[in-house]
Amino acid sequence: MEAIFSRPALACASRAVNPLHPAATAATTSSARLLFFTNTNAIGVPATVRHASTSRRHRRMLRIPPHPSFLTKPDTDQIIFNPPSSAPSVYHTPFKFLPKSDPRRRAALASELFSQPSASTQTQSSSNPADILTQYDQMNPPKGDFNVEDIPPLRQDLQPPSNPRHHLTKEDIEEMRRLRAEDPIKNSVLSLARRFNCSKLFVLMCCKTTPEHAKRIREREEKIRARWGPVKRAAREERQIRKEMILRGEL
Repeated sequence: MEAIFSRPALACASRAVNPLHPAATAATTSSARLLFFTNTNAIGVPATVRHASTSRRHRRMLRIPPHPSFLTKPDTDQIIFNPPSSAPSVYHTPFKFLPKSDPRRRAALASELFSQPSASTQTQSSSNPADILTQYDQMNPPKGDFNVEDIPPLRQDLQPPSNPRHHLTKEDIEEMRRLRAEDPIKNSVLSLARRFNCSKLFVLMCCKTTPEHAKRIREREEKIRARWGPVKRAAREERQIRKEMILRGEL
């Protein structure tokens, strides 16, 4: 026993068991497994504790059931979303959105009637197509002439700008300037525009902020820019360059 457990043998065993030692990386898989299950009390080296950071998968994790199926059950109501393979063309208007006086509505109806004949329309398909269109016009009379201005805008917030009213007097402008100089934080540009029923541009034209308030705003913006990373800083610089190019007419 003294010849086997000499000082060099103990040093080699401690290097093999210690995972942080550089010599432990050269151990093979079989020897590592043997040393892992070896009783370290006889050698004198503290036992190694296995953590969740090891590469071997845990059996408890394998027992976790997988995620539920993403497929809908056939016995329940479901929504089928099947988008087209490409974007729709701007030259094609669906039949539902065509006005009553549009000639494309009659053409689409005639093509649909003659392309898909059914048992109930066998007698109509043998008649004259002009009679079918006349019958359709009688059932769906046009409601006056079609006017483009009657179509609502795509977005309600993109309304045309209102005409200036010129309803503010000189006393109102002096009151606006006094409120702005008294407390620029409470009486902001937006609050003054709502109070006097005018635009924010008019408030900026009439009122000038105090140097102290402008300094506070400048310091706050500098603190915000100091937290920017290199990617965001480069993106903001490129945005400013694009704005200048648009104003010069280069884009």
